[in-house]
This record gives sequence, structure tokens and C-alpha cells, in this order.
Amino acid sequence: LVAAHSSDTAIMISQLALLLIGGASALQLSNVRRPAQSVHRLRGGAPVAAQPGVAIVVDAEIVPDRVDEFIKVIEADAKGSRGEPGCLRFDVLRASDTRFFFYEAYVDAAAVDTHKAQPHFKLWSDFKASGGCTSVSVKAVPLGEWGFQ
Repeated sequence: LVAAHSSDTAIMISQLALLLIGGASALQLSNVRRPAQSVHRLRGGAPVAAQPGVAIVVDAEIVPDRVDEFIKVIEADAKGSRGEPGCLRFDVLRASDTRFFFYEAYVDAAAVDTHKAQPHFKLWSDFKASGGCTSVSVKAVPLGEWGFQ
């Protein structure tokens, strides 16, 4: 007896059981219906496999005469992000007068998607779209098992 968590899984298990009972060939097994798998994408469009968490590092160079505006925008984004249930961390570091790094950590790729749908994230997106940055680099990586505490 097998307990299934979705109708796709139940169909797949029952098809496989029927084929195995009847002595299925490799061709028949290859035709077993498999459940659809979704692909999560991070900021920048990189696909992410199932994993315990996601870290994002942003390197942003800000237009010099817009730094004060940027600081207000990123403060609102950071404070709002820290209130999201899936956000583990949101740090903003200032490397120079115009260069900033953000370090963000989320429980999973779905939490990143939720983050991108928030009004405080839109403030940052709108700032970038308006030409407030001279350059932005985004890297997303798995948190790993021991490196994030």
C-alpha cells in the first residue's frame, strides 16, 4: 500500500504497479506518466534546483548625484525584506561613496519569488529602471549545509 501526495503521483504509482505486475518492458516503463516539475528562477533568470536556501549577492554602483535617493530606497527595501517570512537575512554594505553590496538569504527559491512581488522590492526595481545605477551585478548561489548559520 502506497500513500500518494498528489493525483499525478497516484496516477504514476498505479501505472507503474500495473506494468510491473504484468511484466512490463523498458518501452512500457518509459511511457509512464510523470508529474510535472516546476523550475524556479532567481533574480537574473538563473534556474535553481531544489535546495535548502538561496543566497543573493548584489554589487551596485550608484549614480553619484542619486546616492541619497538610493539610500532611502534601499533602506525601505531592506527593512521590508527583513519582515518577509522567507527572508533569513538582508544586509546592505557600503564599499565606497557610490558602491554598495547587498547580501540576501532566503529559505528557498519560492521565497525569492515572493520577495520580488513585494512593494519594497518594486522601489529598488523602479530606481534601477530610472537610471539610478551605473552598474549592477547579481549572483545567486545555494546556501549550503554548513556555510550559513
